[in-house]
Amino acid sequence: MMTTLLSRRTRRGPSPEQKEPVTVEEGTSAAEWVRRVMSRQETTLAIVVVVVGVLAAMKSDLFLDSDNLLEILRSSVIYFVMGCGAGLLIIGGGLDFAAGAIFTLSALMASKMLVSSVPWPIAILGGLALAALVGAINHVVITYWHVPPIIATLGMFYMLTGVDNLVTGGNDVIGLPQVVQDIGQGSILGVPNIVLIAIVVGLWFWVLLERTRFGVNVRALGGNRAAAVANGVRATRVDLALYVLSAVTAGLAGVIYSARVGSAQVTAGGSSTTLIVVTAVLIGGVSLLGGLGSIQGIAIGAVLLSLIDNALVLSNIPPQYNTIVVGAILVGAVAIDHLRRERIFRKR
Repeated sequence: MMTTLLSRRTRRGPSPEQKEPVTVEEGTSAAEWVRRVMSRQETTLAIVVVVVGVLAAMKSDLFLDSDNLLEILRSSVIYFVMGCGAGLLIIGGGLDFAAGAIFTLSALMASKMLVSSVPWPIAILGGLALAALVGAINHVVITYWHVPPIIATLGMFYMLTGVDNLVTGGNDVIGLPQVVQDIGQGSILGVPNIVLIAIVVGLWFWVLLERTRFGVNVRALGGNRAAAVANGVRATRVDLALYVLSAVTAGLAGVIYSARVGSAQVTAGGSSTTLIVVTAVLIGGVSLLGGLGSIQGIAIGAVLLSLIDNALVLSNIPPQYNTIVVGAILVGAVAIDHLRRERIFRKR
């Protein structure tokens, strides 16, 4: 059945095996292997990161300082953790613009429980459970009410933004327990705790996407939904899991951010965070039309955006220019994705 599914998908969309191999196969020359590696989206993006880093180091002596490099990693954690769930959803053919509001809601709910002396593991799980509930509601509205994903999740974004202000009265939640702040601000062997958390999350999502039947089904739905359903993929179940995972990673990112800064901020998250995460996912090689993408690409995309932001700050460039750069990168990423898909389909 799966062989039939993949053969049908090659006519209209990308298949899970479409990613070019990175190991030297029998009969493949070293030059051919290098060509294949260099043609991958992740390799191109890594080169861009190196080039931007070199330019930033030439502009400011502070860039290569170890504390500054660690700060870049810390800043990229939020985008990457959110990007894992959002990227998986986009690969599966979905879209979630409510992520920024879920980010704030989960952080606020978990923090309110924390300052009310609820044990920190229960408080964090409570915030994530609320996020999962929102993801499930998004799925119901999209699947059973037939509301387009962009409309359903935008509507949820505005509703949750209002709920955030009603619950808190527009005030931040301060005074988080020290144990939570230690998680967000501490380190192990010089590596920040939140970076270690991001690594664990990334590895889990990589295995889920690349080494499980669920990951194959996600790519199948994103590449050719009709063919996937015709070959037995339970689209409703997969969609539910994707929207819940996207919401939970947004909530987790909100909790991590609150632990890092020591408070839950009503103004944190929002539309700007959502758009930056979507940008990181798209420049990381995830196709907006579904079927294509990788967790490692999302990681590099998140680092690149944090790197650009850091470089602009060190260069004393006004923050308004950061928004301009992110917007230009978003447009460029979508254009490149379109050209990439055309090249892939021409080969077929």
